[in-house]
Amino acid sequence: MEKVDLIINSGMLLCIAPQNEVLYDKSIIIKDSKIIDILNFEDREKKYTADDVISAEKQIVMPGFINTHTHLGMAYFKGIGDDLPLEIWLREYIWPTEIKHISPDLIYNAAMHGIGELIKNGITIFNDMYFINQETTKACMKSGMRAILGGGIVLDFPMGEFHKPENYLTNLKETLKFISDKPLISVSVSPHSVYATSEESLKMAVRIAREENLLFHIHLCETEKEVNDCKLRYGKGPVEFLYSLGAFETKVIFAHGVYLDDADFDLIKEKDSSVSINLHSNLKLASGIPPIKKYLENGINVSFGTDGVASNNTLSISDEISTAAKLYKGFYKDPVFLPAKELVKMATLGGAIALGMEDKLGSIEIGKFADIICIDVDNFQCQPVYDPFSFLVYSMNRQYISNVVINGKIVMKEYKLTTLDEDELLHNALRYKARIDN
Repeated sequence: MEKVDLIINSGMLLCIAPQNEVLYDKSIIIKDSKIIDILNFEDREKKYTADDVISAEKQIVMPGFINTHTHLGMAYFKGIGDDLPLEIWLREYIWPTEIKHISPDLIYNAAMHGIGELIKNGITIFNDMYFINQETTKACMKSGMRAILGGGIVLDFPMGEFHKPENYLTNLKETLKFISDKPLISVSVSPHSVYATSEESLKMAVRIAREENLLFHIHLCETEKEVNDCKLRYGKGPVEFLYSLGAFETKVIFAHGVYLDDADFDLIKEKDSSVSINLHSNLKLASGIPPIKKYLENGINVSFGTDGVASNNTLSISDEISTAAKLYKGFYKDPVFLPAKELVKMATLGGAIALGMEDKLGSIEIGKFADIICIDVDNFQCQPVYDPFSFLVYSMNRQYISNVVINGKIVMKEYKLTTLDEDELLHNALRYKARIDN
């Protein structure tokens, strides 16, 4: 018998790749952070033993959800300035609140809070764009969360004492050095947008992304105003403008992507780019509905993000795909558009492709890292489950997520966080709320 680190016994296993099918009564064998075998229960009993065993025989087991766009340090700004258009929300509520309150201690504690929410929502890696990344890195390391962190936002105006545009390169180099021995953390180049970043700064960001082989992560074509203002300023729409700067010669993930012209798709359809759809944020801010059918028709990879909780109010990818399934069927008047299997794949392997990590994450395959979640369906509210993909998209409540494994380590077991103190998270949230309310 071979001793391994963790065994997960799965009743219904959704591997996602290489074939998007359901496997029944399988054991996933995990050693040194990776999946080393997948086999029947009876064969596992003869071959492997482990001190840690997750009994998910009456549960759905699948790859963790991947959140490809968020602002985790905004965890304590949830609910500030609701029911407003994007520009007013940003300029009159969010940016002033950030200038007044952001500090290293707030970012660390807000990141811890956000990571707790991510884990509870079955998210095993997030792609972030926010300030003071070293504090978010510390929170990730304490909690066991996997992340890609923007090496400081490229934003061409100061935000209090914590963000000065002229310090961007120094901050990026310090962040790269800080995470160099932390295998769960990667860095991206993250210019905020074409409206908050100058042409000179965007050129710098493109150059650094190419030189350092880093992901290029940006808000793009989120509102009609952004597109129209860019055309007035540069004589080109945001996609064409970034294309002219060479941005699409890097690996790009752009968030929102609501207002693209047909010519924009022609420019980027054969490039290494992905869109992060953030439906709840776009709907709440009345920014519009991303043209997901055009992305798919042009072969552009689609993933899902939540945006920050100040504009979405949750960090649930399962809610995003459920909304997408129903919204786009109604929008395109086509009940067979975006079937459940395709949406679950977008939220897992699609996210991994967007982040350039499809060889490591996004599916349950031998040799990949063990980033795995379990969904408990052993209750009357869930049953009967005929098709687990359909259940995940149309029936699942995120409260049914029971176990979460990241990098082969259990970070939530039987609904309880194992690396974070939930009472402490609540205490800190109320403490910072009182500070921000004053």
